[in-house]
Amino acid sequence: MLNTGTSLISDVLGNDVKSAAFVYGAYSLLDKFANGFLLYWLVANYSMDPQALRWIISLIPICCTVGTAIVTWIGLKLYSDKLAKISVASKPEKETKQPE
Repeated sequence: MLNTGTSLISDVLGNDVKSAAFVYGAYSLLDKFANGFLLYWLVANYSMDPQALRWIISLIPICCTVGTAIVTWIGLKLYSDKLAKISVASKPEKETKQPE
């Protein structure tokens, strides 16, 4: 899921090197805060019930993986033409050489 998120950010940024560091940094910071808050909340609310905590901690990654796969599939089906244009536009132009 982390690789999918990072590659989607890379596709959107393209060759924009001025704001790339900020975007990746903000994404990383929000990712760490969200994961830390969720884990803190789960342990605080379910620390007395270890069986429930085991189920929750094992099911959340599975549900997130399935959700990511579904959202990625929907994105590819609906926006594949736009992603192809972004991908082509983000590649540097090849030098055109005259045949000798």
